[in-house]
Amino acid sequence: MPKQAELREQIKQATSEEEKTKIYNEIYKLQYQKRFLETLVGIVAGTPDAAITQGTLQLAATKMREESLANSRKFPKITDGKTTLNNVSYDSGYFDGVKLGGVRIDLDAICGLNDERCTRKEDGSYLYKGDNDKLKTLNDAIDPSKNPDAGRMYGLTGGFQAVKGEMFGAYIPGSWKDMLVESFAGSHDYQGGQIWNLYDKQGNTSRGRDKEGNYDRISSSITAAVAIPTSAPFALSDLISPDTLQIILKIGGK
Repeated sequence: MPKQAELREQIKQATSEEEKTKIYNEIYKLQYQKRFLETLVGIVAGTPDAAITQGTLQLAATKMREESLANSRKFPKITDGKTTLNNVSYDSGYFDGVKLGGVRIDLDAICGLNDERCTRKEDGSYLYKGDNDKLKTLNDAIDPSKNPDAGRMYGLTGGFQAVKGEMFGAYIPGSWKDMLVESFAGSHDYQGGQIWNLYDKQGNTSRGRDKEGNYDRISSSITAAVAIPTSAPFALSDLISPDTLQIILKIGGK
């Protein structure tokens, strides 16, 4: 939608999180309106069952993505003065313009279990100080070839949420890989992590997963796997046409 594209550009120029929140609210308001109108057109066109089913799934998918975006935005940033990252620091071609696919920031992996490579500021952001060994910069800390712990931040679909997407190779915003990953991102993130409290108060990967008695790493692997099939209907409702969905519904009803 042209208006959404215009609003996405405004976000890039926004100077405060409050201003960005207002713009994101407008983007999502337009998306809800679009989905409602598409459903209405489908009903009028004589395919009410398919239209209502797809419309309901699309609205739910949009809501879960909105919740995932809000949760991802909680973490201000981590920076070393040259590189700055947070959970919404990379673009996508999706309607809100944000890459939500991939694994959230893991401060244990980047900063160390006791924040030995970082300093936490009063606003909740982190300054990366590095060490005297291989991890002198933030880019070093997120590079699995230099920091083995960083490897767990790169998932099979989307890679690391804060940077350029990966799925069997890197992809660019607006590509089919980007659109596929982002169609799943909101519902998968919400069902596989957020509702199970697998993110901390700042929306990052929960900390202390390597400590004895902490089972978040095991449970997150299970919930992430289970969330793939449960999020598929919501993702597909965004990707496929109403006609295709109608065929699927007919096949499923036999």
